[in-house]
Amino acid sequence: MRKLFTTSLLALAVAALFAAASARAQDVQAIITSDDEAFLIETIEKPGDEPQDILVKNVACKRLAVIGTEKAIPALAAMLPYEKLSFSARYALESMPYEACDAALAQAANELTGLQLVGVVDTIGVRGKAESVPQLKELGAKYADDVLVTKAIYAAMGMIGSEDAAAYLADEANKDFSGADFLLKRGLGDGILYAADKFVKAGNAARAAELYALLAKPDFPSFVQAAGLYRWIVTVGPEDAAAKIVATLKTSDALKVSAAIKSIRELNDDSGVAAVNALVAAFGDFSEATQVRVARAIGDRKDDGSRQAANALLLKIANDGSNALKVAAAQALAKNGVNQVAAFETLAGNTANFDDAELSDAIVAMAAEFEADDFDAAWKEICADDFGATLAKSDNLALAYMKIAELRRTAEAGKTLVTVAETKEGALRDGALSALSEIVSLDSLDLLVQALDGETDDAKVDWLLRAALTRLPREDCAAKVASLFNDADLENKLKILPLLKQIGGGTALMAVANACGGDTLDKATQILGEWNTPEDAEILAEICLTIAKQTNDPKYHVRGIRGYVRVARQFELPLATKIAMCKTAFETAQRPEDKALIFEVFKRRIEAENVAAALEYAQYPEYKEAACEAAVFVAEKIRDSQPDWNWTAPTDDQARAAAAKILVDGMKKVVETTSDADLKARAQKLL
Repeated sequence: MRKLFTTSLLALAVAALFAAASARAQDVQAIITSDDEAFLIETIEKPGDEPQDILVKNVACKRLAVIGTEKAIPALAAMLPYEKLSFSARYALESMPYEACDAALAQAANELTGLQLVGVVDTIGVRGKAESVPQLKELGAKYADDVLVTKAIYAAMGMIGSEDAAAYLADEANKDFSGADFLLKRGLGDGILYAADKFVKAGNAARAAELYALLAKPDFPSFVQAAGLYRWIVTVGPEDAAAKIVATLKTSDALKVSAAIKSIRELNDDSGVAAVNALVAAFGDFSEATQVRVARAIGDRKDDGSRQAANALLLKIANDGSNALKVAAAQALAKNGVNQVAAFETLAGNTANFDDAELSDAIVAMAAEFEADDFDAAWKEICADDFGATLAKSDNLALAYMKIAELRRTAEAGKTLVTVAETKEGALRDGALSALSEIVSLDSLDLLVQALDGETDDAKVDWLLRAALTRLPREDCAAKVASLFNDADLENKLKILPLLKQIGGGTALMAVANACGGDTLDKATQILGEWNTPEDAEILAEICLTIAKQTNDPKYHVRGIRGYVRVARQFELPLATKIAMCKTAFETAQRPEDKALIFEVFKRRIEAENVAAALEYAQYPEYKEAACEAAVFVAEKIRDSQPDWNWTAPTDDQARAAAAKILVDGMKKVVETTSDADLKARAQKLL
């Protein structure tokens, strides 16, 4: 009795907890959707500091941030001293457009201390009122030894960004704070950045530059100095910016060097031209690592003036620089767009450049990006006239040029690529085939077919043909290859038939079907047995069945019937169609082992209808056990996929009821029919 009583109390306690949780959820939902300001104010003014009380008060504050008026300000202000409520109260006051909010925050700033004061100062900064600056100054003097409050004051001054606030921050920066706390240095730096950014937005670049310049003081953290440097460079005039970039890049300060490199890309057009000219003049004074970064940065400039100013330097280092500089030059010249022919001749004219994989890739990428008409004409002339002679200079050069032809889809390279494919092996042959797959048109598709002559890797053939087919209509491609087949001798016909399989589709399939005779019969029937395009399933099945029925040769009868059953087994067709095909195959097949193939078809689709379909063949003694095994296999799969389905339970679902009847009747028939003890036990278990 005592145990029962204790259990009852526990159940009541749990129920009470759930009821309380449900009530709190309803309270929160009511607050979230409420438009009743008085109700929300009353909610936050209610006594109570339990977790559920804090939750609803915080939610009420968030709602007041959306709908609150001046009436809510006193209640919100009263929450500012409380650790668990202060943030939500500030969130609401921060967004309200009333002067009374500023007054409430000012009063709180005079009364609060610690983290609550830090939060209020932050909110004053977010509101951005210049009238708050005098009070912030007073607080700065009062809490000069409090790092967190002082840091918050710096941030608030920066967010306000008035002249008075900026002057305060400048005065702080001019003091000796070398021994100050790291957070304080960072906070002052961030405040100055905030303020300077506001001056930039207001159109006062000169004042912003003065503030950014303050951050060069070594007392600031290095990343703050770098941020100030970058902003200063992009703010000042062209000459000052160029001189500062050059001077910085000669130093070993990694952060400042990165800031200067970044600024090269971001300068306006006038400053960009001045900077590029200065960088070209001083290029030799930089370390090689910096030269590489400079080359890439000036290559990213998008204005014509900067590109023209950079081009001569880029061509020079492309000609006589180290490999690392040549890579950078190639990457820059790809974007520079000036003198594209000269750029290519400079880099590609030195065969040794292609012995370095990274440099070779950079040259290929550069040439692939060039769009100028003069380069396009020059490149096509290379491919049409002396492409073969060029490829003969070195394997690496050949691979690079073939890749360029592939990426630019240069049809003029076709004949030479075929020659490479026919005479070379390994990477050179693969490169030629890959390029051909991208450049051939419908009219020149025979070039790819010719090049694939002798290829024994079906996967490679498939990949290459599909690369071409993604650009060309498949049926047109099939018609083109079929016409090549018709005109070819026997040797080439036998090579073209696998290509038709790779192309797929109705046109290709009919071409293979038409080849099912004479000297191409053996290869064509083999291809039909491997056909894999799903949309051709029904036509393929008819072709295979016709071969099985009409041939007098047992070999091709077997191929035909097995191809027909493969379609039913592997391709996605309606279940009724598969069942009908099994019947046809069973009646047409001449060998028992071919007739027995239909049971694998039944086992591929886990549906009740297949249980009944398989058991129709239990009437034939030699197939009785195979039929029962297929039926039990399908039934077990259905049970495993739906373990909670009771086949004998009543149901209003007619389809489910019909399936259940098939399964139950089928397993009863297996028990009655099979001589296999294991099958009988499996069927009985299912029942």
